[in-house]
Amino acid sequence: MATIAMYLGQLLEFIHHYVGNYGVAIIVFTVFIRILLLPFYIQQMAMMKKMKEIQPLVEELKKKYGKDPQKLNMETMKLYQEKKINPFGGCLPMLLPLIILWPLFMMLRTYPAFSTASFLWMHSLAERDPYYIIPILATVTTYISSAMVATDKSQNSMNIMMSLFMGWITVTLPAGVGIYWVTSNIFQIVQQYIFMRETKTLKGES
Repeated sequence: MATIAMYLGQLLEFIHHYVGNYGVAIIVFTVFIRILLLPFYIQQMAMMKKMKEIQPLVEELKKKYGKDPQKLNMETMKLYQEKKINPFGGCLPMLLPLIILWPLFMMLRTYPAFSTASFLWMHSLAERDPYYIIPILATVTTYISSAMVATDKSQNSMNIMMSLFMGWITVTLPAGVGIYWVTSNIFQIVQQYIFMRETKTLKGES
């Protein structure tokens, strides 16, 4: 992890050499990382889309076999097999990106140059956002991103809780980490919007 974090730090410094501001460098850096991980997120969204499409069928099985958990599990797995869906397919593509994202998080938290780096209203990217704008943006963008890929309305409460949790976490972290998280969320929202729009277009053509 430390080695990966070191290389990510070198990449951030390389970008800063050309843009001249660490806040802008974090944004460019985040976009670059998200583009690098794009194939994994496309695979994840495709699987989540399939899960959402068969959700009405899953609900029917729950109504029919709700009193028999074992039979419900068997019929649900049978449905997944018929539709060629791996219920864990939406999670597995995230394992490899996490190998990059965790050391990235560690690097942003402790990057020495952030102590004297300013960006917009923030005097130091190593300190918390004094006006809580970044945490609010983190909360809102996290919720929008998660709501766009939700496969069930029952997930809304969990999405709200997770969004509030991420906002609270961002309050306690250096502003540099918050900028990364918000930028990453915005990139994912745009990415998911494009993916969903293209899917609807293809359905319309068919």
